[in-house]
Amino acid sequence: MKSSRQFKMDLKKVAVITVSYIGINIFFFFFNYSLINSPYSLGPSPLFSLKNYLLTNILIGLIAGILGGILLVTVNSQLFRKKSFRFAMLTTLGSYILIFAIVTLIGTLANLLEEYGLGELSFDQIKTGLWLVLDPILLTSFVLWGAITLSTLFLLQVNDKFGPGILLKFLTGNYHRPKKEQRIFMFMDMRSSTTIAEKIGNEMYFDLLNDLFSDITDPILNNEGEIYQYVGDEIVISWPIKKGIRNANCLRCFTQIQKKLTDLGSFYEKKYQVIPEFKAGLHCGLVMAGEIGVIKKDIIYSGDVLNTTARIQEQCNQYCVNILISKETFDLISDTKGYKLIPLGSIELRGKERKIDLNTLTTS
Repeated sequence: MKSSRQFKMDLKKVAVITVSYIGINIFFFFFNYSLINSPYSLGPSPLFSLKNYLLTNILIGLIAGILGGILLVTVNSQLFRKKSFRFAMLTTLGSYILIFAIVTLIGTLANLLEEYGLGELSFDQIKTGLWLVLDPILLTSFVLWGAITLSTLFLLQVNDKFGPGILLKFLTGNYHRPKKEQRIFMFMDMRSSTTIAEKIGNEMYFDLLNDLFSDITDPILNNEGEIYQYVGDEIVISWPIKKGIRNANCLRCFTQIQKKLTDLGSFYEKKYQVIPEFKAGLHCGLVMAGEIGVIKKDIIYSGDVLNTTARIQEQCNQYCVNILISKETFDLISDTKGYKLIPLGSIELRGKERKIDLNTLTTS
């Protein structure tokens, strides 16, 4: 079942696709209208209605955007995310050809029945009508909308590659110049990862990570988290300060991930002979955010807060706890109902001169 945030994100994607398809069809309307009124054309026929032609193009764009958008977004999020990009493109192309053929066949037969009636319709008339499929206008529409459909899927896949909202930031140049941001980071690392990898083998271990990161995506999105990096069996999640402390998102995220893995414990035990667990460290602070790279660009965060958060997470083994959070981060959260704070004192972290007040949490 999709998370509420995932549903909203999918809804926005469908809305963007719909608006884009309407815009494309309006462009085609003006292009064709200019063409038939050019010196190289005999002009529009007496049956041509500018208003009806415009409304038809808008309606087609609206229907194509809503139906195609829902289909592409749903299939991409439910099926293609665990498949290769080639599989997604070839499957979409095959489905598009099949749907176009079926719709064209039904439309052609409906027109023939309307013109001749069922009693007078002959095989030769059907054959002649089907040859109209090779009409240049129809073939042009087929190729054009096929390209638009595949381009839509390509952008959906690229959006998944970068993460929610990151593609738009790239396109708008939001991080072309570095900027300061206050953020919360959570470093999560799987417990006993080396032992598990040795036990089940590298190939099965990779499948385990793939299933694991897929299963914890909904709790992350549902708590407004942004997946910053996957580093082996570690995942780094980030929030702008306001989103992270709102409804205690940064805490509830980890709690819901733990619950999700507990609920799926039998699945993992049956498939991988292990029940995976995470340990996490949380800290907040100022970072610089911006694009980096030349032939491979990425948006990265840099600052002492990332190193500190990583060091906090390392202390989970030392104190035999699943989560550690700095006091300054916990103090920012107003809605801590359901959580009990257990202070551990001022701790000196590896490679750090300044001690930091650490706490663990229990749920009540």
